[in-house]
Amino acid sequence: MGLYTLLTVLALLTPGLISAYRTTGLVGDTLILPCVFPVSKDTNLACWGRGACSNTGCNHPVTKINGSTVMWTKSMRYQVNGDISDGTLSLTVTDVNMDDSGVYCCRVKYPGLGVDLKKEINVEIQHPVLPNNVVRGSVDDTLTLPCKYSVDEGPREVCWGKGSCPITGCKNKVLSTDGTDVTWSESSRYKLLGNINQGDVSLTISGLSKDQEGTYCCRVRIPGPFNDIKNEIKLEIQDVYLVRGSVMDTLTLPCSYSTDSGTSPTCWGKGHCGLLSCSNTVLQSDGHEVTWSESNRYQLTGNLAKGNVSLTIEEANADDGGVYCCRVEVPGAFNDIKKEIRVEIRDADRVSALMGDTVKLPCKYNVSEGTSTMCWGRGTCPTFKCTNTIVWTDGDDVSWTESEKYRLMGKIKTGDVSLIIKKVTIEDAGMYCCRVEVPGLFNDKIKEINLEVEDDGFQKRT
Repeated sequence: MGLYTLLTVLALLTPGLISAYRTTGLVGDTLILPCVFPVSKDTNLACWGRGACSNTGCNHPVTKINGSTVMWTKSMRYQVNGDISDGTLSLTVTDVNMDDSGVYCCRVKYPGLGVDLKKEINVEIQHPVLPNNVVRGSVDDTLTLPCKYSVDEGPREVCWGKGSCPITGCKNKVLSTDGTDVTWSESSRYKLLGNINQGDVSLTISGLSKDQEGTYCCRVRIPGPFNDIKNEIKLEIQDVYLVRGSVMDTLTLPCSYSTDSGTSPTCWGKGHCGLLSCSNTVLQSDGHEVTWSESNRYQLTGNLAKGNVSLTIEEANADDGGVYCCRVEVPGAFNDIKKEIRVEIRDADRVSALMGDTVKLPCKYNVSEGTSTMCWGRGTCPTFKCTNTIVWTDGDDVSWTESEKYRLMGKIKTGDVSLIIKKVTIEDAGMYCCRVEVPGLFNDKIKEINLEVEDDGFQKRT
């Protein structure tokens, strides 16, 4: 038995064999994730998935392969290169964005031996460094500010600080290392994920916020006056516009541009804006009309001729949450207009009733720190107060109600502010908002309930 054959057999007989691999890329890059495995005549099924390799199949699959045929792929951005018969099934990911970071799993099945070969690849996507040492990201992103030095003469102490590099040390220090390990960090958001022993002291910042915008200084300490290596990087953070809604709502994600020079092609994608195009495209327009839409739930209902390319999402569901990118194509390199919008979807409770019923919409809160003013309103909960208010309480009693139809029958002083609706009709169906006012910005406790009313043809009488 030859050495290669022996190694092949050993590999095949090792259950759950996982080999680890790591690769990095920049937003807009094309990445190739390698997957090489022993060839066997019994091998004909394989898949690529997002997330660590599971016991069976692929988590969150992006492509499925049967023999030499790709049976299914989640997006045109994912392409399989190679063939099972050749022992190679590399995955190519085009126009990568920040959301492409994470673990990928390549799984190849060996039915005759009852084992799978699994390979995990950890992908890290970073924002590119622009001219003048500028790194751009968005709110909530994770990105890396590059900084490296030669370790030919041994490791060095390093510090990162907020602001330009001073004559000595780092001002407004956020992290420091003794050359081997991180000795101090202002927050868990600041980390060194590179190989410190190889001189990679690039700073990774997670959960970006606008207050982290500005200049950062990486200082490598070198003995002797004025010998320190200093690298200044400017961090620019784009504030993502926020749209909140509830399940089954119709949402509008605003985006517009000037049409003084004519209309332009536009795309909407799910995920952060890529360098050159939309990722996970959900809708495209040629500037005059919608040319393609992933679903009839996605529409442009504004005046395209005037540059209103706001995206309308009908019958929103929990999967619609996340970041969306509006990209307006402008001729010339890197001239596109880009806007990112984050969508938050609240999953409302559901209550069903028949016409004529008396129905209860439950809502309670903790009164350990005292009772609070609260309101009930029709429609989803807005940023403040209630829209189309139907009941107000001062924390002790009902201070106002739109109609005798609405009652709070619970013990208000114990925090039971459940709404009773008498003799419901079809017109009563829809979303209701229970808002308990808590002092402080955005501290209110809210609950949304979707009331469904059915007519069985035998309306109850009193």
